Amino acid sequence: MSIMALTYKISSFVKNITSPVIVLIGNKETEFQNGSAAYEKSYDKNYLVAEIRAKDNKVCIVLKENDKTNDINWIGEEQASFF
Repeated sequence: MSIMALTYKISSFVKNITSPVIVLIGNKETEFQNGSAAYEKSYDKNYLVAEIRAKDNKVCIVLKENDKTNDINWIGEEQASFF
Protein backbone atom coordinates (compact mmCIF):
# COMPACT_ATOMS: atom_id res chain seq x y z
CA MET A 1 0.00 0.00 0.00
CA SER A 2 1.45 3.37 -0.97
CA ILE A 3 0.64 6.70 0.59
CA MET A 4 0.28 9.68 -1.72
CA ALA A 5 1.91 12.87 -0.50
CA LEU A 6 -0.02 16.10 -0.85
CA THR A 7 1.37 18.64 -3.25
CA TYR A 8 0.47 22.29 -3.61
CA LYS A 9 0.66 24.97 -6.26
CA ILE A 10 1.15 28.69 -5.81
CA SER A 11 -1.70 31.14 -6.47
CA SER A 12 -3.15 30.84 -9.95
CA PHE A 13 -2.83 34.57 -10.71
CA VAL A 14 0.86 33.98 -11.55
CA LYS A 15 -0.26 32.32 -14.80
CA ASN A 16 -1.00 35.84 -16.09
CA ILE A 17 2.65 36.94 -15.83
CA THR A 18 4.28 36.87 -19.27
CA SER A 19 7.73 38.06 -18.08
CA PRO A 20 10.42 35.80 -16.64
CA VAL A 21 9.65 34.90 -13.02
CA ILE A 22 11.91 34.23 -10.05
CA VAL A 23 10.32 32.32 -7.17
CA LEU A 24 12.10 32.91 -3.88
CA ILE A 25 11.54 30.64 -0.86
CA GLY A 26 13.87 31.55 1.97
CA ASN A 27 17.25 31.90 0.25
CA LYS A 28 16.44 29.44 -2.57
CA GLU A 29 15.75 31.00 -5.98
CA THR A 30 14.13 29.21 -8.89
CA GLU A 31 13.79 30.92 -12.25
CA PHE A 32 11.00 30.26 -14.74
CA GLN A 33 10.38 31.39 -18.32
CA ASN A 34 7.03 32.94 -17.34
CA GLY A 35 4.22 32.75 -14.80
CA SER A 36 2.59 29.72 -16.40
CA ALA A 37 5.79 27.72 -15.96
CA ALA A 38 6.05 28.91 -12.34
CA TYR A 39 2.45 27.86 -11.69
CA GLU A 40 3.07 24.33 -13.02
CA LYS A 41 5.68 23.66 -10.31
CA SER A 42 4.36 21.60 -7.39
CA TYR A 43 5.48 22.11 -3.81
CA ASP A 44 5.35 19.84 -0.79
CA LYS A 45 4.23 22.73 1.44
CA ASN A 46 1.39 25.23 1.12
CA TYR A 47 2.92 28.62 0.28
CA LEU A 48 1.39 32.09 0.12
CA VAL A 49 2.67 35.01 -1.94
CA ALA A 50 4.27 37.33 0.62
CA GLU A 51 5.73 39.87 -1.78
CA ILE A 52 6.04 40.69 -5.47
CA ARG A 53 8.92 42.84 -6.68
CA ALA A 54 11.18 43.44 -9.65
CA LYS A 55 14.66 41.90 -9.66
CA ASP A 56 17.07 42.04 -12.61
CA ASN A 57 14.22 42.91 -15.03
CA LYS A 58 12.24 39.87 -13.85
CA VAL A 59 9.19 39.46 -11.63
CA CYS A 60 10.29 38.14 -8.24
CA ILE A 61 7.64 36.35 -6.19
CA VAL A 62 8.57 35.80 -2.56
CA LEU A 63 6.73 32.87 -0.97
CA LYS A 64 6.18 32.13 2.70
CA GLU A 65 4.76 28.99 4.22
CA ASN A 66 1.05 29.20 5.03
CA ASP A 67 0.97 28.58 8.76
CA LYS A 68 -2.82 28.82 8.86
CA THR A 69 -3.51 25.82 6.63
CA ASN A 70 -5.62 24.03 9.25
CA ASP A 71 -7.51 27.11 10.46
CA ILE A 72 -10.44 26.43 8.12
CA ASN A 73 -12.98 23.68 8.69
CA TRP A 74 -14.52 21.41 6.08
CA ILE A 75 -17.20 23.95 5.07
CA GLY A 76 -14.69 26.77 4.61
CA GLU A 77 -15.24 28.66 7.84
CA GLU A 78 -12.59 29.61 10.35
CA GLN A 79 -12.11 27.12 13.14
CA ALA A 80 -13.73 28.13 16.42
CA SER A 81 -11.81 27.61 19.62
CA PHE A 82 -13.84 26.98 22.76
CA PHE A 83 -10.90 26.66 25.15
